Amino acid sequence: MKLRWASDAPPWTSRAEAIVAHELGFFREAGIDEADIRVIPGERNAVEALLAGEVDVISGMARKAMIAHAQGHPVRMVAMPVRKLMAGLAVDPAIGDPKNLKGKTVAVGIFGAMVERLARMSLQILGVDPNEVQYIDGGTGTLRMGLIREGKCQAAIMMNINLVASRAAGFDVYDTLSERYPTYAFHTLSTTQRVLDQQPELMPAMLEGCLRAQQVLMDPARTDEIAPFFTSQIPGGSREDWLNALAADVQTFNPSLTFEKAAFANAIDFEQEFGLLPPGYDAEPALVRWPLEQAAARLRARGGGATS
Repeated sequence: MKLRWASDAPPWTSRAEAIVAHELGFFREAGIDEADIRVIPGERNAVEALLAGEVDVISGMARKAMIAHAQGHPVRMVAMPVRKLMAGLAVDPAIGDPKNLKGKTVAVGIFGAMVERLARMSLQILGVDPNEVQYIDGGTGTLRMGLIREGKCQAAIMMNINLVASRAAGFDVYDTLSERYPTYAFHTLSTTQRVLDQQPELMPAMLEGCLRAQQVLMDPARTDEIAPFFTSQIPGGSREDWLNALAADVQTFNPSLTFEKAAFANAIDFEQEFGLLPPGYDAEPALVRWPLEQAAARLRARGGGATS
């Protein structure tokens, strides 16, 4: 079998299950002879490639899969590798009470993207009208921290490792979204009904490999073994950068890859608040469980653990 797998962002720590499964031979042992693993930057681009039949599965943000499903596209989610969203605001300590952000400037990543909505919701949670601040495009989390230091903004939205790094750097950090949504369907593995119908054996094989890979990613004893797969993937990235990112991201990982009802309810609530999913949207028809059930059964039948 051949697997065409894509992620919507560089698979460095999260979205990394296929890299580990391929490099450690888990895909081959599950019956996948060839794995074409690529990055298709951007949520929309990745979903469009999936719908066009250019790839068999995408590892990326659940929100785009649900939006495509709500629009009538045959997107099907088969696993949930990440079960929590770590996001909040890093604020210049000179601000003091976060309510003092009224009239100030907040850095987001990309206008119109999820990070801007996260910033607006964080402000709202902190008691600030999100329409009473100014926003600038701040690039990456590291760049946004620099903008706060330079006085070009007084706060910035941060996610995952950047939230941890902001606290270590001395900023006041408000982990607003993590508190509002203790679980969150942030990242899923998605395919199409066509792939499920025409290649019913592919998704169970893929998920068998990914189950084993997820366990390796979450096992500190295996970190040295897999670090070489990732430390050269991002320009300027180092082993220390990867270790720090992995330590933060592992806190959000879902070892079983199974769907959680509350996690999807929270993700849907967030998107509906901004009008991106219709009222009454139900993700259940897009959640396909049998491939993961078969993958887990195959691992049990082999008599070995997920990482064996």
